[in-house]
Amino acid sequence: MKSVLSIQSHVAHGYVGGRAAIFPLQTQGWEVDNINTVSFSNHTGYGSFMGTSLQTDELDEILAQLIRLDIKYSAIITGYIPNSALIYMTSKYVQEFKKLQPGLVYLLDPVMGDNNYLYVDKSCVKEYQSILKSKIVDIITPNQFELELLTNIKIINKFSLVQAIKILHEDYDIPYVVVTSVSGEIFDDDCIHCVISTKYQPIRTFSVPTIKSYFTGVGDLFSALLLDKMDKNKGVADQLERLSRAVNQVLTIMAKTLKLTHRLGIQQALKDEEQTSGGAHGKTITGQMNNGDTMKYFELKVIQAKEYYDYDGDGEFVESLLDV
Repeated sequence: MKSVLSIQSHVAHGYVGGRAAIFPLQTQGWEVDNINTVSFSNHTGYGSFMGTSLQTDELDEILAQLIRLDIKYSAIITGYIPNSALIYMTSKYVQEFKKLQPGLVYLLDPVMGDNNYLYVDKSCVKEYQSILKSKIVDIITPNQFELELLTNIKIINKFSLVQAIKILHEDYDIPYVVVTSVSGEIFDDDCIHCVISTKYQPIRTFSVPTIKSYFTGVGDLFSALLLDKMDKNKGVADQLERLSRAVNQVLTIMAKTLKLTHRLGIQQALKDEEQTSGGAHGKTITGQMNNGDTMKYFELKVIQAKEYYDYDGDGEFVESLLDV
């Protein structure tokens, strides 16, 4: 039985963090043990929220007890962790789990910010860099901004992108690197690019058309699906081919899920507009950060998309070599 320890955020309403990751993993046969780093009413994109963060001693007690019980995991996945003390405690126990279970896979999603906006304290950056130095990470899924923070390299072109990825491989010994979103400005087009890399092999990229709306929880769902697809493609001998196939499958599922989310969101906005005067303009509405009136329509349709998660085809996206 595949089992994973998930350490990330929780919201009562909506689909980010564990709420975006746990159900898809469960549909694919994973036993998921979950630790909530925060428990919020809703994600922060609404502009306001209520809730609490996990205390460091609480995380210490929980993880220590799991060790004492000799709980076995196939993988650990970590996402949003709100402060450096919790990141340090998580790292400490991931190292302990890996000593006890050498085959355990650690997928690190270093959730710190996006689009040049840091939404954790700066001390978190150094703590994530400390995790990298411990060389316990098997798969890492930063976005472009997070890659810059981890490597201290400003990504202004393809060359600097390659240099940053090389640091993850060569300095921190990370086998699988997936940069989930790189700006089209780096590639001189209007797409978002997912860049993948393994040690000593050519870097590859997938071009992903954008949807003109703002969605949250996308990275959390992506990382969860990637963990599953990497496991299901473990029979592929070549590391880069395994990663490429897994990522293409995930991107295909994500594209279907986002299109479904967008379509159903517009439908609901139109329905609400018909029932109320002065409501949302359904045909033109887009999810906007810090705007609860629009964000509520574009919560990921994680449940409705369940039929997509077992996709095992070659993927619908065209892969290309990163030409520097």
